[in-house]
Amino acid sequence: MNLPYCVLFHPSEFTRSSWTLLLKKILPGCKITEASSVEEVRQAVETGPVNVLMMEFQPRDMDHGLDSLKAAITLIGGKHIMLICGPPAPVTTRTAMHAGASVCLGCNESVDELKRALHAALEGVPFLSSELASVLARSAAPTGCPEEEEEASQYALSTREEEVLDLLVSGLRPSEVASRLGLSMKTISSHKRNALGKLGVSNILEAVRMWI
Repeated sequence: MNLPYCVLFHPSEFTRSSWTLLLKKILPGCKITEASSVEEVRQAVETGPVNVLMMEFQPRDMDHGLDSLKAAITLIGGKHIMLICGPPAPVTTRTAMHAGASVCLGCNESVDELKRALHAALEGVPFLSSELASVLARSAAPTGCPEEEEEASQYALSTREEEVLDLLVSGLRPSEVASRLGLSMKTISSHKRNALGKLGVSNILEAVRMWI
């Protein structure tokens, strides 16, 4: 099996070096290229298929901004970008996901959460860290005006449905959710199906985008 090829995109040499050390511990033997600009990312892509691009995202920052993210998505694909979203997290994450990114982390994640995000990017599956999921859920709470309360009532998820969706959104597999909550896989599937049906979406990533 070929070892993954990872590109670390950040203008700071110090940050790239720190990421390189971390990645070598998580994926021993992986091929790593450091890039300080979109052009260097493009050059890295030309040397072979990139499995993961790790980058920081600050929408208003020239070096980490939206244009750079969109360029990286064009080169790599949003599913294979492991994105670290800077503050303010709700705004940054919302902007990143609308641009096409689907693997998002906060700035203060644990190594275990980084591992889970990295493997999600390698597999090309959506991932939202627990930190970001919590922040986004709080930011989406109704403000109390009648129009918002009426709209929120349309998504009347039960406490258990919300709990199951929160865990799935954070990156846990259904079997892991079942084990954590002490429920059967059939029950987890039922709660997931009911919750997605109430939200009018077909998958977890669409549910996240609706919530934010």
